[in-house]
Amino acid sequence: MCAQVAVTVLGTDRPGIVCEVASLLADNDCTIDDLTQTVLQDEFAGIFLVSLPQCVTADQLMETLSNGLSPLGIHPYVKPVEPKESPDTIQAVEPFVVVCIGDDQVGLIAAVTCQMKRMQVNITNISSVNGSSSFPNQVITIFEVDVPADLELQALTTALCRIEEQRKIQITVQHKKIFEDICRL
Repeated sequence: MCAQVAVTVLGTDRPGIVCEVASLLADNDCTIDDLTQTVLQDEFAGIFLVSLPQCVTADQLMETLSNGLSPLGIHPYVKPVEPKESPDTIQAVEPFVVVCIGDDQVGLIAAVTCQMKRMQVNITNISSVNGSSSFPNQVITIFEVDVPADLELQALTTALCRIEEQRKIQITVQHKKIFEDICRL
C-alpha cells in the first residue's frame, strides 16, 4: 500500500499554481487522490491528498516541492496522512448546513464553532462572505457539518438559538440535501 500525504500550498494568487504543484507531483510519480483550493482576497490555499510511490518519502517530497515552489513564492507543507478507519468504527452522521447572517463581530465564528465542538459536530467546509449583494452590511457564514446520528437535532438548534439571541444574528439549520435542492431552484 502506498503512503498518503496531505500537501498544503499557500501563496499570492496567480494563474498556474495548481499546474506548478501538479507538475512537480507528476514528475515524482505521485498520484493526486483528491484536492481542493480556494482564494481568500489575494491569497491562494490548496490542499492535495497524494499517494506517494514507494521510492519517495514525505520528507523527500517536501524538499522537492520547496525547491520547485519557493522561488515562485509558493509555500508548501507535507504531512503524512493516517490510514482511514474501517467502516465498522466510523460514527454514523447526517450532513447539515448551518447559515449565520448578521453584523461582523469579533468572536462570532469562535462562538458557533466551539458550540459545534462541544456537541461533536464536525465542520467539513466553511465559507464566509462579508458584504454580499443580498446582505450588503452583513457577514454570511455557511458551515457544512456532519451531525452525529445519535445527537438530537433539537439540541443542536437550541444551542445555536442561544448564540443567535446573544449575538443578535440569524442562524438556520437545514439538512444538506434540502439546502442543495433549494439552491437549485
